[in-house]
Amino acid sequence: MRRRIPRATYRLQLTPSFTFAEAATLVPHLARLGISHLYLSPILEAVPGSTHGYDVIDPTRIRREFGGEEGLADLAAAAQAQGLGLIADIVPNHVGLVSPANPWWWDTLRHGPEGRFGRHLDIRWQPGAHGQPTVLVAELGATLREELEGDDLHLEHRTPDRAPGRDGYRIVYHDHAWPVRPDSLHDVGLDERDVATSLARIDADRELLRAVLDRQHYRLGYWRRANEELNHRRFFDVTTLGAVRIEDPDVFADVHAAVLPRLADGALDGLRIDHPDGLRDPVGYFHRLRETIGPEPWLVVEKILEHGEPRRRDWPVDGTVGYAIADLILGLHVDAAAGPVLDGLQAELTGAPIDRPAMVEAAKREALDALFGAERAWLTDELLTAVPDLDRGEAHDALVELLVAWPVYRTYVRPEQGRVSDLDRELITDATATASRRRPDLAAMIATIERLLLLIERPAGADAFVRTFQQLTGPAIAKGLEDTVLYRDLRFVAVNEVGGHPGELGRDPGAFHADSELRQRDWPHTMVLSSTHDNKRSHDVRARLAVLSQRPERWADTVRRWRELAGAHRRTGPGRTGIAPAPEHEHLAFQTVVGAWPITSGRLTDYLVKAAREGKEHTDWLDPDEAYEEALGAYATALLEDPPLRAVAEEAVAAVHEPGWLTALSMQLLALTTPGVPDIYQGNELWDLSLVDPDNRRPVDHATRAACLAELPDTPDGTTTSRLLERLDDGLPKLWLIRQALRLRQERPSAFGADASYLPVTANGERAGHVAAYVRNDEVAVVAPLRVWQLGDGFADWTWGQTTLVLPSGRWHDVLSGAEHTADGPLPLTDLLRGFPVALLARGRA
Repeated sequence: MRRRIPRATYRLQLTPSFTFAEAATLVPHLARLGISHLYLSPILEAVPGSTHGYDVIDPTRIRREFGGEEGLADLAAAAQAQGLGLIADIVPNHVGLVSPANPWWWDTLRHGPEGRFGRHLDIRWQPGAHGQPTVLVAELGATLREELEGDDLHLEHRTPDRAPGRDGYRIVYHDHAWPVRPDSLHDVGLDERDVATSLARIDADRELLRAVLDRQHYRLGYWRRANEELNHRRFFDVTTLGAVRIEDPDVFADVHAAVLPRLADGALDGLRIDHPDGLRDPVGYFHRLRETIGPEPWLVVEKILEHGEPRRRDWPVDGTVGYAIADLILGLHVDAAAGPVLDGLQAELTGAPIDRPAMVEAAKREALDALFGAERAWLTDELLTAVPDLDRGEAHDALVELLVAWPVYRTYVRPEQGRVSDLDRELITDATATASRRRPDLAAMIATIERLLLLIERPAGADAFVRTFQQLTGPAIAKGLEDTVLYRDLRFVAVNEVGGHPGELGRDPGAFHADSELRQRDWPHTMVLSSTHDNKRSHDVRARLAVLSQRPERWADTVRRWRELAGAHRRTGPGRTGIAPAPEHEHLAFQTVVGAWPITSGRLTDYLVKAAREGKEHTDWLDPDEAYEEALGAYATALLEDPPLRAVAEEAVAAVHEPGWLTALSMQLLALTTPGVPDIYQGNELWDLSLVDPDNRRPVDHATRAACLAELPDTPDGTTTSRLLERLDDGLPKLWLIRQALRLRQERPSAFGADASYLPVTANGERAGHVAAYVRNDEVAVVAPLRVWQLGDGFADWTWGQTTLVLPSGRWHDVLSGAEHTADGPLPLTDLLRGFPVALLARGRA
């Protein structure tokens, strides 16, 4: 058996303007870079014009806007001609509920649960006005009564030539269209064959239109009703992303209809699974998928591990996408001692210290209250089905306490197996204990729920409750922590990432080595990302911001001076505090300017508005405060255009400019060589200072990157590193590092494979804490400096003193600097890092 494991992947964000054909033109460049696989964003038919592709509307088709089946085949052939393969990102959890574009949704709305796709979506059908099963479609801009008083909602008829597969009568509302149930016009006294008369009568009589609507398999409603009344499961709080019942074999087959043949014929070598935690039974899905595709394809899953949460070694996958590894690598470069200084600064700015546990608890409660009323009601109903004599109010409140107390995305209890893993048991008992401490008046109810979750008691309906409960813990933490707390706790935003926590600064090299050793043992082929489409900030922005923690008092002084100069640009009136921007958003703006410099006022404004809406304290997505957001934009413009304020920005950036690049190099080296498969996000072979989406999906100048790669020498000589470092701002040292590391992975596969060893190397001397070093399989050594601004203002200023480390004896060749080292005792860091800021050494000559 030949496993199709990538050596390194390159993530490409496909769009209608960057298709399979454009991706094919990059293959020669990526082959020269050392990439083995193009890692493609979702390739299946999605909402027309979608720039991300996670809103799939037809999983059985390759996306026509990208070139369809032929375009994908051509891309696969172009890649294989250069020795490369393809990995695809797939979305088994949900589809885009856009009508009439989605054939599944159209069929379900037209025919109800008895239609071809009526059981594909996770719908809790409710009786309509005439007893027919219905689903709420909350997409109106006002109540149905108000819309019927106007003329935006009306009946149309399309012939097959105008609407293939969607012909016939339809209800139209702006750019929305919903099908008409067969015979429903007849039921209100209309002759469906007489199109002109039917349309005229409906147009003249709004009550007749209401009568038609009352007979559909859907109930049209005001969009604000969704969070409280929706009766279909969805992706978090996104009403137009409807969850599918992937646990049904027929649904599984349809969801994978387009990708399975491409895995079988070799066009695809593997899959990345988006958001499996939303599924009814993620582990069951992993097993079914692995059994279906066989052992050869590479399979990684998007699993967000909270700090301290162990990997699930028994899953039949190759690993996760690597959020936790990226957080760990960043943490090595963050000085934990900065925490009290930055906490003090934030309290000084806002007037109050940060109570992080209270902030997280409050944010999860707010999310559950504002966004998930329908899901709470659904879950409460299932609990009462299992235990009918419970008080509904107490049952609901106990469930909320448990959801708030839940410390991770979810557990993986599979009731049909009749057992609970030790890890899940610990998570459940810890969460129920926390919830009972917070609400002792609900302790008995919480204990009842605990017995169900632990499968101690299994009355009829209990298994369904357990599965539904596990599907709601993830949305609570995602919307409470990721999409709220990470935009409220703004003292040091470098760590505010998926898989990270704003209250935890700095990671010890020992923790990094321990994690690497376990990863090599458990998931040696897991993905190791640096940047991703889900990042709040790119790898290089985080690296630059990490430097601020290394001299935190200096940053605090800069913030105070900056804020004093910016006083004239603050406005009174807008926002919760009556000041705009709020102090925490000023601090966010300062960090963003430094981290993403150079940045335009437009990009900065867009980011700050999105961040403020996510934080939900001064404005939000549901009820934007236009005055506050306008003040944010004016402030962003002032920071970049008011000369005194711009001068502070330029001074602050100048101080961390080189240390930031050097930190990024060190982080990149670790990502390229730690156990796992490294991924390069599109364009990140050079510096990339992107912010959260859509900023990180801007077009990439691939031609410049190819030209820079062509400039690199084949091997280092005596002047290579000095010439590269002269082009530091152009990103050539990063490109060189990536090219050389990937070349070494190709030349020495045994050093990075599943059977490779991992040996931590501990430095000795006064700067021992400023280096992470290890040896892979006794043949490749890695030396990465840590917290480099504390070593000196720039690479030329670094002072290592007598710091040394010991490598296995023999000759070592640095593939980055070209230097040769003989290990027969302690090697000075001054020598190992004399020519280049990081070292990657191959035993013997490379």
